[in-house]
Amino acid sequence: MRLKNDLEGAVSGIMRLGRPLLTHLNADTSWLLTLPYPAGAARPPGRALFNILIDPWLQGPQTDYFSWFSKQWHVVPSSVQTIAELNVCLRAMERIIQSQHDAPTDEATASHEESNTTNCIDLVIISHEFTDHCNQQTLREIAPSTPVFATKSAARLISSWRHFHRVNSILPFSGSKHSWAKTPVDDSLSWLRIARITSDRDALYFHSAILITFDIRLSTEDGSTEGLVYTPHGINADDLKPLSLASQRITILALLHGLHDIKISRRQLNLGAHNALRAHRISRSKYWVSTHDEVKKAGGLVNHLLRRKIWTIEDSLREEEKSHAQGDMGSALADIQDVHFANLESGESLLLR
Repeated sequence: MRLKNDLEGAVSGIMRLGRPLLTHLNADTSWLLTLPYPAGAARPPGRALFNILIDPWLQGPQTDYFSWFSKQWHVVPSSVQTIAELNVCLRAMERIIQSQHDAPTDEATASHEESNTTNCIDLVIISHEFTDHCNQQTLREIAPSTPVFATKSAARLISSWRHFHRVNSILPFSGSKHSWAKTPVDDSLSWLRIARITSDRDALYFHSAILITFDIRLSTEDGSTEGLVYTPHGINADDLKPLSLASQRITILALLHGLHDIKISRRQLNLGAHNALRAHRISRSKYWVSTHDEVKKAGGLVNHLLRRKIWTIEDSLREEEKSHAQGDMGSALADIQDVHFANLESGESLLLR
């Protein structure tokens, strides 16, 4: 499904089934997570969907430190070139919902639509301070009133721009030691929570993950919640084990983790498919969605030192087979059926059922 080309199909899946929609905004690691507001939850007039923008970098180059050190450009154009273009799509989805429900446009709704025509992005999440995740050009296009949740270094950087009114550092997640159910994003958003999964072994938190959980189902027999794990560089698979110890059981709908194994000299950057497969098993995620695998146009010193190994699902299963010494390849390849993998192109969406 392509969001821009099938807005009615996207809306139907979200509202009829009450499920989240995950959209890849570029070929790299910019995402849109669209959630239906839970029944009874407070919401702005005329709105049925809550939109979370993750690591947006839509166009132009990104430079880390100095252009002679590292500079990159997208090879595949982003599905939307500006935040304004994205908002056009999001407002169109809201209008489709109103028309399908024959909702009358009261004065409050009309007034809200008139004063809020430029922004349907409700929250921004930034996973790292590097400019392919924390891109100032794209972020400055977003309405300053939009809340931003970022890792500590990224939050300091974004605050220094003095653009956004509210920039929050994402708190750590620590399983059973953490009262997960008591850390909502905001009092008015008690159904939404964000945390960062880290490891003491990774002092710079390069291999960390963002956990987003949400209570959008009408009811659950066991009181569980649902969530998504976003780890653009990969997180050591064992570091996801605390998820099983959470004070509230979390069903992970999607693990966003790349296929490519990337190094600079001996330093591991992106952990690749073999680690992703283990993380998929440990987190018991319903889907494994690849991210941060665009082979970009690059310049600078880093480009000459970069070493990329492109893995496939079959490659990772072979490695898993070797590590477990389970016998012939037939059994490993049969396990592909147990791996619900999605490689979404720029602009493609996945309904998380």
